[in-house]
Order: sequence, then C-alpha cells, then structure tokens
Amino acid sequence: MLRVKLLNSSAKAPTVAHPGEDLGYDVYACFRIIISPRGQAMVPTGIAVECTSATGEPMGALLRDKSSMAARRLALTGGVIDAGYRGEIKVVMENLGEASQVINAGDKIANLIPYPVLTGEVQVVEDLAESKRSAGGFGSSGK
Repeated sequence: MLRVKLLNSSAKAPTVAHPGEDLGYDVYACFRIIISPRGQAMVPTGIAVECTSATGEPMGALLRDKSSMAARRLALTGGVIDAGYRGEIKVVMENLGEASQVINAGDKIANLIPYPVLTGEVQVVEDLAESKRSAGGFGSSGK
C-alpha cells in the first residue's frame, strides 16, 4: 500500500496508468522548473509517502527514470527512499542535452517503485565463502 500526504495545493498523488501491469507509480512535478543545458535541478513533487507490503511490513522505494524524460535527455541521478523517510520526495534530475528543458507542474517525472527493506546485521569476518566469480569484476566475464 502507498499512503501519500499532499504537502501543498499543487501536489498530485502518484498514479498507476496500467494497474496490475506497471512496476511503479508515476510521480509528478508540482512546480515549473527550467533545467539549463548540462545543468541539474531538484524537482519538488509536493508529496511525502509511506509504503508497506500487503502484510504491513515497511517498504522503501526506488525512484527511476521515465522513458519520456530520458527521451528528452533528462536523467534521474538520485533515487533511494528509505522506509522511515517522511519528508518531501524530490527528484534530482540532470539535463544531458544542449538545450534548456522545461518541466511543468503536473508533468510525470519519475517512477516510484516500492522495494522491500532487505538490510540486516553486518558481520565483519576474516574470510568469505568461495564463489565461481571470486574477485573478478569490470569485464572479467569476457566480451
């Protein structure tokens, strides 16, 4: 379940265009913002959220790019919302293009994807279990 608090009169609650098919909720800008070429902005949504699983367990959320924004060369550069955060959701966006981009109040700007809290206790150990990959990284699986 997604509980939403509207923080100002221009805020809009997240929506799902295709219930049962869409992975996330559409999140909207609540003010007009102009992002200069190669610039960035923190886009206010005017909402705070509380997300829980069907069984009532606390959930966090991930903010991800919308394809419509990516097509305009607007990239989301932040995106973790902890389960206990109750402040305004703001979307950090970067304009990768050569022209200014306008985001209007009411524009869909991001996907909010509920995510279970999987963090647990951290244990410092002397050795880790063996694996096939071992320490291979950054291209170690070949081309």
